[in-house]
Amino acid sequence: MTPYRLLIFLLALMLAAMAWLAADWWTCLPAGKAAQYVGRQECARCHEEETALWTGSDHDRAMASATAETVRGNFDHQQFTHEKAGPNPFRGVTSELFRRGDEFFATTDGPDGRLQTFPVKYTFGFQPLQQYLVEFPDGRVQCLPITWDTEQKRWFHLYPDEDIPFDDALHWTRPLQNWNYMCAECHSTNLQKNYDLKTNTYRTTWSEIDVSCEACHGPGSLHVELADSFGLFWDRRIGYGLPPLKAEDSRVEIESCAPCHARRRVVYPGFKSGDKLLDYYLPELLDGELYYADGQILEEDYVYGSYIQSKMYAMGVRCTDCHDPHSARVKHTAPDAPWGVMPDNRLCTDCHMGTHPAGTYDGVAHHHHPDASQPGTKCVECHMPETPYMVVDPRRDHSMRIPRPDLTIWLGIPNACNRCHHDESKGETPEWAEQQVQQWYGKRKEPTHFAYAIAGGREGKPEAEQALEAVTRRKDVSATVRASALLLLSRYPTPTGNLAAVRGLKDPDALVRSASVRCLQLLPDDLLRRRLAPTLHDPVRAVRTEAARILSVVPRGKFSPEDGKAFDAALTEYLDGQKSLDDQPAAHLNVAVVFANLGDLDKAKEECRTALRLDPRFIPARVNLAMFFGLQAQQAAEENRHAEAEQKKAEAEEQFRRVIELEPELAEAHYSLGLLLGENEDRLADAAESLATAARLAPQNARIHYNYGLALQRLERLAEAEASLKTACKLGPGVPDYLHALTVLYAQQRHWANATACAEQMARQWPGDPQVRALLQYLRRQSQQQP
Repeated sequence: MTPYRLLIFLLALMLAAMAWLAADWWTCLPAGKAAQYVGRQECARCHEEETALWTGSDHDRAMASATAETVRGNFDHQQFTHEKAGPNPFRGVTSELFRRGDEFFATTDGPDGRLQTFPVKYTFGFQPLQQYLVEFPDGRVQCLPITWDTEQKRWFHLYPDEDIPFDDALHWTRPLQNWNYMCAECHSTNLQKNYDLKTNTYRTTWSEIDVSCEACHGPGSLHVELADSFGLFWDRRIGYGLPPLKAEDSRVEIESCAPCHARRRVVYPGFKSGDKLLDYYLPELLDGELYYADGQILEEDYVYGSYIQSKMYAMGVRCTDCHDPHSARVKHTAPDAPWGVMPDNRLCTDCHMGTHPAGTYDGVAHHHHPDASQPGTKCVECHMPETPYMVVDPRRDHSMRIPRPDLTIWLGIPNACNRCHHDESKGETPEWAEQQVQQWYGKRKEPTHFAYAIAGGREGKPEAEQALEAVTRRKDVSATVRASALLLLSRYPTPTGNLAAVRGLKDPDALVRSASVRCLQLLPDDLLRRRLAPTLHDPVRAVRTEAARILSVVPRGKFSPEDGKAFDAALTEYLDGQKSLDDQPAAHLNVAVVFANLGDLDKAKEECRTALRLDPRFIPARVNLAMFFGLQAQQAAEENRHAEAEQKKAEAEEQFRRVIELEPELAEAHYSLGLLLGENEDRLADAAESLATAARLAPQNARIHYNYGLALQRLERLAEAEASLKTACKLGPGVPDYLHALTVLYAQQRHWANATACAEQMARQWPGDPQVRALLQYLRRQSQQQP
C-alpha cells in the first residue's frame, strides 16, 4: 500500500472512529424511561468492595425474617413482667418469650387485653436493641414492646414507667405501634404500603426486606443497562443513571439521607434518592416540645433536624464526611469496636487542625481535662452529648454546640459540662460550670442566644414578642431557628407576627417560607389572597401546598386566572399527599377541613366519619363532625328550613356529648356544646352550665369566660356576668370584644360611671376608632345626666 493510500485509510478509519464516538455519545436511553429496582445482586457484580462493607451493617440488618440466625433475643421460655415501683406502682402483664424449633413466639396481652400467643414474624433492628414484629390477618404488622437489649443481654419494656392497658393509644396492638405506617418505609427497600381503605387492610410489599443499595442510590435498572452496554460514555441526559450523591451541592446527599433520619411530616408521596426533601417532607421545628429552646434534642429527632441547625451543615459538610456510606460506621472506628464508641478525636481533627492562642484543639489547653482516661477529652463528649432513647439507644446531638451552662441557669436547658459534673456536694452546679467556662475561654461576645426568645415564646411571655421578631431578622442563626421564631411570634395577637411573616415569604430558604405561609392563615380572606396567592407558584411543594390548604377558605372566583390554575394544581398536590396517608385518621380530618372550606360540608362529614371508622376515639374528627353539623344547622335556619336546622343541631349535640363522654376534661368540647345550646333561648341554662364547666377546666382561656359572661347576662345573672367578663378582660387585655361587652353590661344596668370608665380604657387602647369615640361621648352624656 502506497503512503498516500495508507494516509487515506488512516483518515477514513479516524473519521469512522470519530463518527462511532459521536454516535455513542449522542445515543441516549428513551426519554422518560423509568428506572426499576433490580436488587443488590446486580450492584454486587461491579461493586464488590462496597457490598462487603454493607454486608452485616445496621442497614443490612435493619429488618429480617425471624430465624435462628437473625433473632438475638433469648426465647428459651423467658418470662417478663412489665412493672414499676415507686409513688405510683403498677404490676402489668407477665409475658412469655419462647420458641418451637425454628419458630419464635410471644404470649402477651392482645387487642382485647387477654393473653394470647403470637408468632414473631420479623426482627427489627440489630443493635443496641432488637425489636420483634407480629403480623395480623388484616396485614397489619405491630411492634412488640418487649425488646432485647443486645449489650446487656436482657429483656426490657420500651415504656418502663407507664402502665399501658389494651385500650391505651400506646398499646402495642394500636395504630401508634403500627409498622406499616410508622416504621416500614425506613427499614426496607422500595416499600409499598398498599393500604386498602375500603377493607381497612394492608398488603405491604418490598423489593428487599432491609435497607439495601437502592434505598440510598435509587432504582438501578438504568444504571445497570448503561454499565452493561458497549458504549464509552454515560448517557448525556441522565449521566450514569443514578442520583449524583457526590454532587458539589452537599444537600443532594444530605436530603437523600434525611427522609429516614428526620422527624418529619409527609407532604407528598414517592420520594426517591436525589429528590428535594421539602417537595416530599417537612421537618419538625422548635416551636413545639421536640427540642430544647436552644435546639438541643429533647425527644428523638433522628439527627437531620438538629444537624441542619449546625455550622457544619451551613459550611457544606455532608453525612459521608464523618460516616462511611456503606458500613454506616463512624470513620476511624474499627469494625469490631463496641457500638457507638468513638476511640479518639481523629474524626474531628481530620478537618479541625487549626489552633487557638493556647494550642491545638485536641489538647489540654483547649479541653482542660488532663486525664485522657476520663470523660472530657473527646470532642463529641462536649460538642455532641448523648441522650438515650428507647431506653438503651444513645443518640448524639448533631447540632454540635458549644456548651452553655448559662442557659441551664436561666432556662433549665442541659449543658454538656453538668452531664458529667453533677455532684452538688462538690459544688458542681451550673453556676460553677459557667464560672469555669468564662475562666477558660473568656466572656462571651456573641449576640444574646436565641433560646431566650424561643423559651419565652413557648410560654407566651409578652416580653418575648420583640425578641422573637429580632430573631426572625438574624443572619447568624439557622433557617430552622428563624422559622420557629416566626411560628411562635404568630401566637401573639398583634400585627408584629404578620409583618414578620410577610417578610419571611421572600426568604431564600423554603423552610422559612413554609412557616411564613402558616403564620398568615388567620388573615381576612381578601388580605389572605393578596399575601399568599404568589406562593402558589413557589418552586417548593411544601410551600405551595401549605398555601393552597390555607387559601381553600377563599372563594375560587376571587383568584386571577393564573392564580386559580396554580391553586387547583397545588390543592390537588395537597390532597394527593393526604391520600397517601389514608390509613391515618388525621389525614381524613385534614381533607375534611379543606372540603368544609370549599363549602362541601357533606364531603367534609364523610371524611370525618371515615376517620372515626378507623379510630372511634379520635376526638378531633368527632369535634369537627359536630361543628359541621352546626354549620349545616345555621345554613338551614337562614333558609327557613327550621325542622332541618333543629335536626342538625341535635346531631351536633350528640357528637359533642360523645366527645365529652370520651374526654370529660376536654374544655373545648364543653365550650363548643355551650355555644351550640346557647343558640336556643329555652336552653340558655344548659348552655351556661356547659360554659361554666369549660371555664373551670380552662381558667386561662379568655374567650370561654367572655362567652360564659354573655350567657349569664342573657339569664340576668348580672353579678356573675360582670365577674366573668372582668376575668375575660384581665386575661385578654388586647381584645376589644371583651371590654365592649363589659361596657354594654354596665350600661344595661345604668351604671354609667363604670360604663364610661370602660369606654375610656377602650379609647386609650384604640384611639383612632370612631365607634369607640362615639360610644364614649354617649356614655359621658348619660353619666352627666345621671342624678
